[in-house]
Amino acid sequence: MNITVVSSSTRKVRRSHRVALAVVKQIKVLGHQASIVDLIELDLPSFVERFGKVDDATGKLAHAADIMRISDGMIFLTPEYNGAMSSGLKNFIDVFAKASFEGKPIGVATVSVGASGGIRAAYQLQQTILSILAYPIPRMLTVGNVEKVIDESGQVTSQKFQTKLDEFLDSYLAFVSKF
Repeated sequence: MNITVVSSSTRKVRRSHRVALAVVKQIKVLGHQASIVDLIELDLPSFVERFGKVDDATGKLAHAADIMRISDGMIFLTPEYNGAMSSGLKNFIDVFAKASFEGKPIGVATVSVGASGGIRAAYQLQQTILSILAYPIPRMLTVGNVEKVIDESGQVTSQKFQTKLDEFLDSYLAFVSKF
């Protein structure tokens, strides 16, 4: 399988990207292909038009669209900001529109520096995934106290979190295999 992880934090000092790195590493360990669409590198314009109608002089948007098109499934990874998904992820979804996501199985992973792991953002994101005619998996990966469980390079430092990640990916990959 080929899985795309969307890393949606656009802050200079970001903690959620380390989760994207860990997820991609683990997917590859399990024998699948995985890539990251990193919104900080994508330099996505604020939503005024859908992809195909916006200026894409660098070709970065077309490249991201190609990555998503060939993926068997996606994982949207977002930090929780004020009880919601990142504005960068919402903008990404709006720019690329339903056609990029329709019919795809999409996993939800959320991150916070606190104990809740971004659960409110996870619930919001599941609803958004349904509205773009994609399929959210019921099991979510919520990562609380992220600095204590994954280092900056994406190396998992907590056996308890490794077990949680393994369980999420087992469920997610089984879900994707049904499509």
